Amino acid sequence: MDLGYVTHAVHANSRLVYLVASVSAANSAALTITGPPNGKIYPPGPGWIYIVVNGVPSVGTKFMIGDGKGPAVDDAALENLLAQSAVDQYEASKKDSG
Repeated sequence: MDLGYVTHAVHANSRLVYLVASVSAANSAALTITGPPNGKIYPPGPGWIYIVVNGVPSVGTKFMIGDGKGPAVDDAALENLLAQSAVDQYEASKKDSG
C-alpha cells in the first residue's frame, strides 16, 4: 500500500494493491508474496505491507520496491521544456494589459 501524501485536502498517489501470497508447506513461518506485474500497477518507491488474516490486519511494515532512486533525467527534454517556458508569465501579462 502506498499511503501517498496529503496537501490542500487532496490525497495524491495512494494505491491499494492486493497481492497473491502462499505459505510454504515445509516452513509455515515462510510467506511467499508475488508482486505486481509491472510498474503501472505499483511503481518503484516506498510502500507499506499489511497481512490480513480473518479480517484482522497486522502492523504495517515499510518496504522499498526498486533501489529508491529516481528515474534517469532526459537532459534534452529538460532543455526543451525550459526553452519554451517563461518565468512569471502572469506578471508579464499584467504589464501588457495596461
